[in-house]
Amino acid sequence: MITSQQHQPGGPPLQIRKQPGVWTRLRRSDSLKGYLYISPWLIGFLLLGLWPIIQTFYYSFTKFNLFNDPTFIGIKNYQDILTKDPIFLQACVNMLIYVVCSTVISIAGGLGLALLLNQRFPGNHFFRTVLYVPSLLVGVAIAKLFKAIFAAGENGLANEFLGLFHVAPVNWLGDYNRPWIGLIAMIAVNFWFIGGTMLIFLAGLKGISQTYYEAARIDGAGKWAIFSRITVPLLAPVIVFNSILTLIGHIQVFDTPLVFASSQGTISTGNPLGYHNSLAVFLTYIYRSAFISNNYGYASALSVIVFIITLILTLIVLTTIRFSHYSEQDAG
Repeated sequence: MITSQQHQPGGPPLQIRKQPGVWTRLRRSDSLKGYLYISPWLIGFLLLGLWPIIQTFYYSFTKFNLFNDPTFIGIKNYQDILTKDPIFLQACVNMLIYVVCSTVISIAGGLGLALLLNQRFPGNHFFRTVLYVPSLLVGVAIAKLFKAIFAAGENGLANEFLGLFHVAPVNWLGDYNRPWIGLIAMIAVNFWFIGGTMLIFLAGLKGISQTYYEAARIDGAGKWAIFSRITVPLLAPVIVFNSILTLIGHIQVFDTPLVFASSQGTISTGNPLGYHNSLAVFLTYIYRSAFISNNYGYASALSVIVFIITLILTLIVLTTIRFSHYSEQDAG
């Protein structure tokens, strides 16, 4: 900083500028503004979210129920889950099939509808509304609806549809010889939610400039080349966002398998996992362990494992798409 002793004779008078204070710098900081905008969520998470997460992690190392104090048992819960629990293994198999198939349905179906509705034709906005609104319904209501659709005999809408092709009625939710059919019915429910991913894809498509498409058509590019070389790369952030959201949502599926299991008459007997655990998923197994078996320590360990699985799968999706994106850029 220039001081009065450094002033040259005959020169203009010096103006000493004060350095802004800490509070002034904070008020002008964009980072502070950002934290202020997210402060309601941040305060809610710190007060209502962080402590339950810490408690769950602690209880996962204990033997704990509502009638006794937690007793520390180390990693025994994790050892039992990973080495001695056939139900958890069955839930993992069911979740692998369910998550992969449901994510493909959500992403491919949502993108296909978005590409179709991105065109100009009469009734475009009407069809967008019709396809999106059903995804806003409560999960239990949708599960009840599909429970009626997949009813046994000739009463269910699914069996009536099969009857048009002279296919015998299927006992979707109560076939004891083929319990995996219930898993197929549970996967089919995801067609109902395509409207949510469709709307996000449609917003992403609207953000792509038409200049790219016009230049590609002038160069003689076909529809597939335009889709694979322009639409998909520019839509990559939206695909990543939708993929992660649907992946996490499918891992957390709860309402549909619970309601479907009740149609088999199993919830009243203490098993919300379906016949031979055919509808076992992570959350219903956690629900049974905590609220039916009254083993909160074991349920907490299951919750931690499911969290780690979700985190790993999310990182795999991010890494795979990022690697593919950079590989295409290097090849280009």
